[in-house]
Formats: sequence, C-alpha cells, structure tokens
Amino acid sequence: MKSSLPSLIMGDIIHLNVGGTRFSTSRQTLTWIPDSFFTALLSNRIASRRDETGALFIDRDPQIFSIILNYLRTRDIDLKSIDIRTLRHEAEYYGITPLIRRLMLCEDLTHSSCGDVLFYGYLPPPSIPLQESASVPVSTTDVGVHGRTVASLRPETSQPSTSQATPNQASNTNGPQNQKPPTSNHTRNSSLDYRLPQRSLQHSRNPSLDLRHARNSSADMNKYFRNEVGLVFGPHQASGWVDPLRVQMIKAHHNWIVIAYAHFITCYRLKDSSGWQHAFTSPHVEAIIERVAINAKMGSGADGKMVAISYGSQIRLWSVSEDGIKTNIGTFNLNVRVEYLFFIGSQLVALSPTGKIGVWHAMSQHWQIQDVVSISSFDTAGSFLLLGCNNGSIYYIDMQKFPLRMKDNDLLVTELYRDPNLDPITAISVYLTPKTSKLQFYNYF
Repeated sequence: MKSSLPSLIMGDIIHLNVGGTRFSTSRQTLTWIPDSFFTALLSNRIASRRDETGALFIDRDPQIFSIILNYLRTRDIDLKSIDIRTLRHEAEYYGITPLIRRLMLCEDLTHSSCGDVLFYGYLPPPSIPLQESASVPVSTTDVGVHGRTVASLRPETSQPSTSQATPNQASNTNGPQNQKPPTSNHTRNSSLDYRLPQRSLQHSRNPSLDLRHARNSSADMNKYFRNEVGLVFGPHQASGWVDPLRVQMIKAHHNWIVIAYAHFITCYRLKDSSGWQHAFTSPHVEAIIERVAINAKMGSGADGKMVAISYGSQIRLWSVSEDGIKTNIGTFNLNVRVEYLFFIGSQLVALSPTGKIGVWHAMSQHWQIQDVVSISSFDTAGSFLLLGCNNGSIYYIDMQKFPLRMKDNDLLVTELYRDPNLDPITAISVYLTPKTSKLQFYNYF
C-alpha cells in the first residue's frame, strides 16, 4: 500500500506543453467539466503527442491557455485586457461549456446582435384619408422655363389634419389645369382604395399584400381579384395595384419624420415627454407618391415645418405647424418627371436629369424653373447646389441668395469648372465645415 501511494500521487499530476510553454496541473482540474477536450485527451479517445520530457503537447496559444487553465482552477475569470472573441474561440476548441456561456453573455453586452439599433417604438398605420372635396380646385402653378408666376400663391390654412379633414384651397393658376375630377359613382369612404394611375412607374414597388405567394387557393383568389378589378378599372391597371398601407419611403429631419404611403403621407414629431406624436396626414393623392422631402427647421420667424411630395412632374408643398395645422402652399409643375426632391435650407429643390431645376424660395414664395445641360450628378454643400453635367462642366447655385439675372430673371447658375476633355461629371462630393467661407469654398472644392 505504501509503495503504491507515491505513484498514485504522481499519476494525478498532468504535465502539459502548450505551444512550447510548460504547465502542470491536476487531473481533477482538467476533467471536472465532462465531455471536454481534456477528458477526451486523458482517456485516450483522441490521439496525443508527447515532447522529449513526456509532457502532453498541445499546439495552441499558451497565453490564452493560461487564462482558461486559471478558470478551470478557480471557476472565475478576469476579462480585463482580454479579447473576448479570441478567448471564446479557444474555449470552444477546448469544450469549456460554462466559460463559453459566460463569454456569450459578455459579447451581448458589448456587441449588439442587431447592429446597435435599439427598438424605440411602433407607429401603427393611420387611417386612409379621404380625398379633398371635388368642389375645391387644387392650386397648380405651371411656370415655363423662363416664366414667373403672375399671381403670388395664397396659402390656405386648415385645422389640424385628420383622416377626414378637407381644407379649403384657393384657386390660383397660371396655366391649364390638369386635375381630373373624381368619378361621381365611386365612393371615398372605403378603407382600401384600389384606383391606380394610368401609367406604369419605372421603379415598381411590390405590395406587401401579394396574393401570388401561394400556388393553390391563393392563386385562384388572385385570378378572381384581377378579373373583378379589371372589370372596373380596365385590363391595363389591375397589374399595377399597390397596397395603400405599405410604407414606401421614410425621411427624417431633426425631431420630425415623414412616412410616405402609396397615396398619402403622415408626419410624426418626437417629444421628450410623450414620445412620437402624430402631427399631420395629407389628403388622398390620386397618383402614387414617388418622392418626399421634409424640412423641420425653417429660418427665423417661420414656425411651420415644410413637407413636399412629388408624383410625375407634379410637386405638392405643405406647411405644418407644431399643433398640426396645415397650410397648403401650392402645387407646382416641373414639366418633366421629378427624380430628386430635397430641401437646401428653406428652399425646396426639384431636379430632373434631363436638365431642369425647380426651386421654391421660402421668403419670396416664388417658384422658378431653370434649364441647364443634362445633369449626371449633384451634391449640396451648405447653401450651395452643385451640378455635374454631361458636357464636363460643374455649375453651382447659391440657394441662400436665390439670385436672379436682371436681363431675363433666370436663376444665376455659375460655371465652377469645365473638364478640358468635356467628359461627363459622373460624381460630386463636397464637404464644408461650418467655418468655411465662400472664398475657401472655391479652394476646398
């Protein structure tokens, strides 16, 4: 008995060579976690190699192994100055399940699985608004290339917008009206409006309610639906149906967001005391909304937030107060399809790659259209709008001054650069610090 005791004690001490570094520990320390790398190694379930001293050789990082061995000894770990991802990788190799679970919790605290996007709230879809009364004409300003509005727009103010609000608008036109009166035998009180525009859009948006996702009963229902709708709206319209409550676009500015659906928009504002609050819902728009823009921080003396939408060549602009009172600024026509709609300061800008620029100035309440060369790129920097054109030139417009040429009242479009080879300007990127002066603008461009 006495002769076997020393050999038993020596057998409980395990000598390891991990990456060239020697470690000595007890068998109990290595095997208290079942089904780990060490239990399989010591029970000869996996092949092992020994160095010249007889120590078991493991070809792994000795520094990380020392941390894992200390955890096996104390069942505690200090994560200071340790890469958790690397440590977890080694713990998975050795099969240290309790340590792996703790490291996974630590990773969840330091690295969010959803990309650090925290859930803040859910905004339910609003009720589909009614279209404005057919007896109230919509103000449309159709200005030519060099034209000016003959009569200034007279904004009409309405009460806080709801799904039933139908504000009064003054008729103020400078050109022929293209508005279609609503069909007298079609009710607007339905919660689902199936009417469609005549033309097809270039960027199709598939509805979230797509009846073609199934192959059996849903396919029959889809066929029945298409036939019924085709009888009412014609065969060329049924295929372009868009879910009226599917979100198409979201734009945000400061503490306001605007959510665009197929035929209307709705605005929410964020208050620290009560969270997101509904502020405005536009009237029903006949065509599908394609672009949306919002400016929640106007100049001094202006309390309203400016919201604009575009569909085809038409642009509609509203002013919305903090209390949700809507003022209809007007409906403008760029004469070509609007591809880009945005604000530069308090000025609304509509662009078309064909070379047309539409600008609405907040101070003068003036809508101006200007022709330039075909636009291939653009960027904004402060109050400047820079245009890269197909003829190799870069033009800029200072929107803060809204300059007009004296001889023809056109926008003052200044050429900033011309490519010697007349190659198209396909991309522009400009950044101006708040302290950059106009002189430095030319140097930093």
